[in-house]
This record gives sequence, structure tokens and C-alpha cells, in this order.
Amino acid sequence: MLTLQTYHFLHLIGLILVFVGFGGLLSSEGAKKSMKWHGIGLVISLVSGFGMLAKMGITWPWPMWVWIKFALWLVLGFLPVLSKRRVLAAPVVVLIAILVGVALAYIGYTYKFGFKLSA
Repeated sequence: MLTLQTYHFLHLIGLILVFVGFGGLLSSEGAKKSMKWHGIGLVISLVSGFGMLAKMGITWPWPMWVWIKFALWLVLGFLPVLSKRRVLAAPVVVLIAILVGVALAYIGYTYKFGFKLSA
């Protein structure tokens, strides 16, 4: 069984891979290839996130902060589509991804250190 710290470490690795994929959006050569890192990172962050919830004893019904993080995870997953379909320029998508990442980190660390977002 993995420890909470291991799940946290895997979660961060997953998010790094997600942002490597977003960086590839800015590259004219490797945008298609870098999206595989985006997808792999999303899967790693999702699985490790649920692992952390289990280790912390957080079960159904989920608190509101979990729903918010899950919704923002979906946004991170969908953002490259907006760039590919030319709805938004790649630099704008990357900026939005950075803001979403900051929000995810804030919510995660705020909860972890005892300041729970109410339901």
C-alpha cells in the first residue's frame, strides 16, 4: 500500500506532465506529440488524487473542495481542445491553465493544512 506522501508525489508528477503538454502547445513542432504527456499526466493526477482521498479517509459524499478540484481537473483536460479547434490561441490556453493550476494548488494545500472549504 502506498503512503500519503507517495500519492502526493505522484500527484505532483502527474501535474508536471500535464503542464509539459501545455508547453508543447506553444511549440510548432511538437504540439501533437506533447499532448500524450498531457493525457498521461491527467490520468496519473486523477488516480493519485483518489489515492490521497482514500488515505485521508475522505469518502462519499465528497466535500465541496473535492468537487471543485475535480471540475478544474476537467477544465485542464479540455483546454487543449480549445486550442486545437482555434477557439482560443495557444498562449491564452496556457495562461488559463496556469491560473487553473494555481487554483488547484491553493485548494489542495488549503485543505491539507486544515483550512477546509465548506460544502
